[in-house]
Amino acid sequence: MAGSPTAERITATTHQLDVAMTELTKVLARDAGISVPEMLALEHLTDGDGLGPSELARRLQMSTGALTALADRLEASGHIVRERHPSDRRRVVLRSTSLARDDLTAEAGELATEVLAFSQSFNDAERAVIDRFLGGLVDIIERRVAESCER
Repeated sequence: MAGSPTAERITATTHQLDVAMTELTKVLARDAGISVPEMLALEHLTDGDGLGPSELARRLQMSTGALTALADRLEASGHIVRERHPSDRRRVVLRSTSLARDDLTAEAGELATEVLAFSQSFNDAERAVIDRFLGGLVDIIERRVAESCER
């Protein structure tokens, strides 16, 4: 089919997406008044039940000392709390606060609305292909990250 995107063009566009997402993270962090590493930490903490400091340090590829300083800043700004682990009181869990979730939602809300509207412009079959592609892309990236962390 003439004019169809090639696999090479799609690959190049995924690189452009990576660069754009990096730039977006920097802008969102600046607008929220936090650093990029702090923004990345909050992104890991807002989607679950919290993480231990060692796990978060591993995910961010930071030393535990650097993570402690980062967590101190986020705690002082009201973005995270340190709590005792529910089943092992010796361990600490880092959790995002409602302030962090509100800040992230406020910063990304307009973007999410635009993405939703754009997604709705596709029919069901197109959305199924897009969903399959993006899911596969996430799987590839997560596998590469996991493999890199194992080295």
